Amino acid sequence: MQGIEEMEEFGMEKLIEVAADLVNDRLPEAREAARSIATSVYEAIIKNVEEVEEKMEVWQSFCHSKLTPINALSILKIVKP
Repeated sequence: MQGIEEMEEFGMEKLIEVAADLVNDRLPEAREAARSIATSVYEAIIKNVEEVEEKMEVWQSFCHSKLTPINALSILKIVKP
C-alpha cells in the first residue's frame, strides 16, 4: 500500500470511497483490496490518537462523514481497532 503522504495526496476520502465500492464485490481479490485500503486509511486517520475508545470514535466519525450509512457500516465491520 502507499505511504501516508501519497494517501493524503490522493485523498483519504477518495480511498475510503473506493474501498466501500470494492468491499461487496463478487471477486475475492477486490474484497481483499478493500480490506487493505480501509486498513491503511484507518492507520493513517488514527495515527495520532492515543486512547482506544477515541480511535474508534474518530474512525466511525470519518466513515460516517464520508460514506453512505450502508457503506460506512460495511467498512466499519472490516476494520476494527
